[in-house]
Amino acid sequence: MRQTPLPALSLNLPLQTVVDSPSLFIGRDEPNRWLYVDLRGPYDGPLALAACEQMLASLRQWPCQKILTDGTNVLAVHMPRTQWGGRWLQEMQAAGLRYFAWVLPLSLQARHATEERVYPISNPLVGTFDDIASACLWLQQQRER
Repeated sequence: MRQTPLPALSLNLPLQTVVDSPSLFIGRDEPNRWLYVDLRGPYDGPLALAACEQMLASLRQWPCQKILTDGTNVLAVHMPRTQWGGRWLQEMQAAGLRYFAWVLPLSLQARHATEERVYPISNPLVGTFDDIASACLWLQQQRER
């Protein structure tokens, strides 16, 4: 696995690349014991499902209790609410996820769509943020069980 710095917007922590595609980057942050997910471009239902499946596979391969999702590179979200979202969250929890830090998109449309989907989630614990530094700090303060 190669070491990859976070995108320029971030804190430049070294990551082990797990997935790297035009629409999705997943990296393992070993010092912090979490996965970093960078969502990129416009998202629709099939692309979101594929990204969620990759996140679940990554979590199963590298179990951890925390994920930092960076949505600042999401340009638009065009997808209806789905049944698979709830099942996916249950599977993520079964794989060990306890804390989800979500950096909201800069695009107002994508931000609103993300908020509609993220805010109703009560388990795992989700924190939403405007920047990566705040999300990292919050995740570091969450105690692992």
